[in-house]
Amino acid sequence: MVVDLAKLGQRKARLEASLAAATTTLRDAERRADSRRKIVAGAALLSAVREGAVPAEVLVTLVARMSARDAELFVGSTSAAQHDVEPSQ
Repeated sequence: MVVDLAKLGQRKARLEASLAAATTTLRDAERRADSRRKIVAGAALLSAVREGAVPAEVLVTLVARMSARDAELFVGSTSAAQHDVEPSQ
């Protein structure tokens, strides 16, 4: 049997490209799912704090652990902003 190395090389390249595309698709799907989980969990926490099901101090503690840039998102919009908590750097 005669093996055409050029054809095998092309097939290998196609398979590697297909694998790379599948890996990228999977990684993107995982990233989207992780982002969605964070958004849903955050919304549930904010709702629970507003309803009084979770003490506001929980949110204050979490905001205090955030970077200053992220903590700025909560200034004036939640009870966390009403406390004198310095965000972590």
